[in-house]
Amino acid sequence: MPGTGAVRVPRSISGSAAVLMFLLILIAYSVNAMDRMVFPVLLGEVRAEYGFGLAAAGLQSTLFALGMGITGVPAGIALRRVSRKNVLVLGTLVFSVATMLTVASFGFWDMVAWRVLSGVGEALQLVAILTVSSHAFPRHRGIAIGSVNVAFGTGSLVGPNLGVALHRSFDSWRAPMIAFGLIGIVAALLVLIAVRPAFTERTSVPATEREAVHHLGGATSFRSHNPLVLAAITVLFGLIDFGYIGMYASFTIDHLGFTQEQAAFVVGLSGIAAFASPLGGWLVDRLTPRIAIGALSIAQAVCGTALFAGPADVGWQATWSFLFGLVASSGVYVGLASSLVKSMAEAHSSRASGLFTSCIYVAAGFAGLVFSLVVGVAGWSAAGLIQITGLSVLSCLLALTLRDAQFSRLAPVNHTEE
Repeated sequence: MPGTGAVRVPRSISGSAAVLMFLLILIAYSVNAMDRMVFPVLLGEVRAEYGFGLAAAGLQSTLFALGMGITGVPAGIALRRVSRKNVLVLGTLVFSVATMLTVASFGFWDMVAWRVLSGVGEALQLVAILTVSSHAFPRHRGIAIGSVNVAFGTGSLVGPNLGVALHRSFDSWRAPMIAFGLIGIVAALLVLIAVRPAFTERTSVPATEREAVHHLGGATSFRSHNPLVLAAITVLFGLIDFGYIGMYASFTIDHLGFTQEQAAFVVGLSGIAAFASPLGGWLVDRLTPRIAIGALSIAQAVCGTALFAGPADVGWQATWSFLFGLVASSGVYVGLASSLVKSMAEAHSSRASGLFTSCIYVAAGFAGLVFSLVVGVAGWSAAGLIQITGLSVLSCLLALTLRDAQFSRLAPVNHTEE
């Protein structure tokens, strides 16, 4: 891609080596999910210690996403000129250090600062990973992006349960935050040492591909129809998914009467569902974005209704929490990330990854606050039905307006547009 500043590297890495390096990168990403999913479970103790009200606590639970949102597009632009590996390592270190500094907060505003800074680090890491995924495995872009979500699922499963165990052992909500920060620093150093630039900076396909391919077509501007529609759906998804992530645990504890351990169990099940993300990516690779995102949005609405209008039974909530994670994390998230990249010309893939990150996480940064404000007016169940179910239906309606013919398509490298 002339003029992008990207470094072309020889296609000299074997398929097995590429997969191993990709797995190491995904392990680093899974640390994000540990903090993301454990902080809401610990939120009750944080509220008690600092005297936060429900709205302030809801804002703290998801405000890290604001840092991700404001960093996403700039990170996508920077990746056209800066080493993806360096951005990935820097992001992991920033996130990990900010996570540990959260425990030293004196009050609301400095905790806000550390949560936002942790999001800045996450955005740098995520945009780099999505860009590496889309270039390293062009024939299986959806599956590769789905694998990124498997890493999130791993952290989502481990985070709440390990976090509660560390909390019980050390009798402090700070213990899991410090532990996860240290794990992140170690992961960043391993990526720095073991992952080769020949993998992360690749701008063409691996040598193991039987035929060199690239993507033709797609928009060159965010102002084109498909990127705009997908950006709007991604904003809505940020409010939906992070409304669940930030406040569902509090809903089960405050409204349904669950214990902290029961809340961690049902929330953790949504993370297990993310292990199906490669299957979601496989489906997205084979269906049009209009059909895939539209159908998944309706399924998401059904899950939201079952969760917030269903009985206060651990088995019921656990089942639908798992299904919500299956649809949202393994389906909608993967579909939107893959479709936004597909909606843009190949030379703009890093910008598309940045746009996805900004759209989902700017909205996510306020998802907990919005949810808690609606709770104050209409109650827990109504808030869930409005923010989860209602916005999912709206997402489906927007998805139906996508124009399939305007997405990029896979073609041999010797093929040119007519």
